[in-house]
Amino acid sequence: MDVNNNYYCPACSALLNAENNVVLAVQKNSGEGGVILLDTKLGDYTKVKHSSLSIEKGEIVNLFCPVCHKNLLCLPDYNLARLMMKDEAGENLTVLFSVKFGKEETYVIKDSAVHKTYGKHKKEIDFESMSLCK
Repeated sequence: MDVNNNYYCPACSALLNAENNVVLAVQKNSGEGGVILLDTKLGDYTKVKHSSLSIEKGEIVNLFCPVCHKNLLCLPDYNLARLMMKDEAGENLTVLFSVKFGKEETYVIKDSAVHKTYGKHKKEIDFESMSLCK
Protein backbone atom coordinates (compact mmCIF):
# COMPACT_ATOMS: atom_id res chain seq x y z
CA MET A 1 0.00 0.00 0.00
CA ASP A 2 1.11 3.54 -0.60
CA VAL A 3 1.70 6.22 1.99
CA ASN A 4 -1.69 7.77 1.19
CA ASN A 5 -3.30 5.97 4.12
CA ASN A 6 -5.00 8.14 6.72
CA TYR A 7 -4.97 6.97 10.34
CA TYR A 8 -7.58 7.82 12.97
CA CYS A 9 -8.04 7.32 16.68
CA PRO A 10 -10.60 4.53 17.32
CA ALA A 11 -11.99 6.51 20.28
CA CYS A 12 -12.34 10.11 19.05
CA SER A 13 -11.80 9.69 15.27
CA ALA A 14 -9.08 12.39 15.23
CA LEU A 15 -6.84 12.30 12.17
CA LEU A 16 -3.34 11.33 13.35
CA ASN A 17 -1.36 11.97 10.14
CA ALA A 18 1.30 14.65 9.75
CA GLU A 19 2.76 14.38 6.24
CA ASN A 20 4.02 10.77 5.94
CA ASN A 21 3.88 10.08 9.67
CA VAL A 22 1.36 8.91 12.23
CA VAL A 23 1.75 10.99 15.40
CA LEU A 24 1.25 9.12 18.68
CA ALA A 25 1.97 9.91 22.31
CA VAL A 26 4.21 7.29 23.93
CA GLN A 27 4.82 6.50 27.58
CA LYS A 28 7.26 4.03 29.03
CA ASN A 29 6.46 1.99 32.14
CA SER A 30 8.88 4.28 34.02
CA GLY A 31 6.52 7.20 33.29
CA GLU A 32 8.89 8.86 30.81
CA GLY A 33 7.03 9.94 27.71
CA GLY A 34 6.98 11.93 24.54
CA VAL A 35 5.82 11.78 20.96
CA ILE A 36 6.68 9.12 18.40
CA LEU A 37 6.20 9.26 14.63
CA LEU A 38 5.46 6.07 12.72
CA ASP A 39 5.65 5.83 8.95
CA THR A 40 2.22 5.78 7.26
CA LYS A 41 3.30 3.06 4.84
CA LEU A 42 2.25 -0.36 6.11
CA GLY A 43 5.28 -2.60 6.60
CA ASP A 44 7.71 0.32 7.05
CA TYR A 45 8.92 0.13 10.64
CA THR A 46 10.76 3.44 10.65
CA LYS A 47 10.16 5.34 13.88
CA VAL A 48 11.17 8.88 14.76
CA LYS A 49 11.44 10.06 18.35
CA HIS A 50 13.40 12.68 20.25
CA SER A 51 16.95 11.55 21.02
CA SER A 52 16.40 12.11 24.76
CA LEU A 53 13.57 9.53 24.81
CA SER A 54 15.44 6.27 25.19
CA ILE A 55 13.41 3.17 24.32
CA GLU A 56 15.23 -0.14 24.32
CA LYS A 57 14.54 -2.82 21.72
CA GLY A 58 11.97 -5.24 23.16
CA GLU A 59 10.60 -2.69 25.63
CA ILE A 60 6.80 -2.52 25.75
CA VAL A 61 5.40 1.01 25.60
CA ASN A 62 1.96 2.53 26.01
CA LEU A 63 0.64 4.40 22.99
CA PHE A 64 -2.02 7.09 23.27
CA CYS A 65 -4.02 9.31 20.96
CA PRO A 66 -2.38 12.76 21.13
CA VAL A 67 -5.84 14.38 20.90
CA CYS A 68 -8.09 12.52 23.37
CA HIS A 69 -5.30 10.70 25.27
CA LYS A 70 -7.11 7.34 25.04
CA ASN A 71 -4.80 4.35 25.38
CA LEU A 72 -4.63 2.61 21.99
CA LEU A 73 -3.92 -0.79 23.53
CA CYS A 74 -6.03 -3.52 21.97
CA LEU A 75 -7.49 -5.58 24.78
CA PRO A 76 -7.46 -8.54 25.38
CA ASP A 77 -4.04 -8.73 23.62
CA TYR A 78 -1.71 -6.53 25.65
CA ASN A 79 0.96 -6.57 22.92
CA LEU A 80 -1.01 -4.84 20.15
CA ALA A 81 -2.31 -1.32 19.62
CA ARG A 82 -5.20 -0.39 17.34
CA LEU A 83 -5.81 2.42 14.88
CA MET A 84 -8.47 2.94 12.28
CA MET A 85 -7.23 3.50 8.73
CA LYS A 86 -8.80 4.82 5.56
CA ASP A 87 -6.81 3.70 2.55
CA GLU A 88 -6.43 5.67 -0.68
CA ALA A 89 -9.49 3.87 -2.11
CA GLY A 90 -11.55 5.25 0.80
CA GLU A 91 -11.98 1.87 2.49
CA ASN A 92 -12.16 1.83 6.31
CA LEU A 93 -9.88 -0.77 7.89
CA THR A 94 -8.55 -1.62 11.34
CA VAL A 95 -4.79 -1.79 11.86
CA LEU A 96 -3.27 -3.70 14.78
CA PHE A 97 0.46 -3.37 15.48
CA SER A 98 2.96 -4.35 18.14
CA VAL A 99 3.63 -2.10 21.15
CA LYS A 100 6.95 -3.88 21.75
CA PHE A 101 9.63 -1.51 20.48
CA GLY A 102 11.48 -3.10 17.56
CA LYS A 103 8.93 -5.87 16.97
CA GLU A 104 7.77 -5.80 13.35
CA GLU A 105 4.21 -7.09 13.45
CA THR A 106 1.19 -5.46 11.77
CA TYR A 107 -2.27 -6.79 10.88
CA VAL A 108 -4.91 -5.17 8.68
CA ILE A 109 -8.47 -6.24 9.50
CA LYS A 110 -11.16 -6.03 6.82
CA ASP A 111 -14.68 -7.44 6.87
CA SER A 112 -14.14 -9.26 10.18
CA ALA A 113 -11.02 -11.11 9.00
CA VAL A 114 -7.28 -10.59 8.78
CA HIS A 115 -6.85 -9.03 5.34
CA LYS A 116 -3.07 -8.47 5.22
CA THR A 117 -0.09 -8.98 7.49
CA TYR A 118 3.27 -7.21 7.58
CA GLY A 119 6.57 -7.63 9.38
CA LYS A 120 9.11 -10.30 10.12
CA HIS A 121 7.53 -11.08 13.52
CA LYS A 122 3.95 -11.58 12.29
CA LYS A 123 2.12 -14.67 13.48
CA GLU A 124 -1.27 -16.25 13.26
CA ILE A 125 -3.70 -14.32 15.42
CA ASP A 126 -7.06 -15.28 16.77
CA PHE A 127 -9.28 -12.76 15.02
CA GLU A 128 -12.24 -13.61 17.21
CA SER A 129 -10.42 -12.26 20.26
CA MET A 130 -9.03 -9.34 18.22
CA SER A 131 -12.56 -8.37 17.21
CA LEU A 132 -13.17 -7.72 20.92
CA CYS A 133 -10.62 -4.87 20.93
CA LYS A 134 -11.82 -2.07 23.14
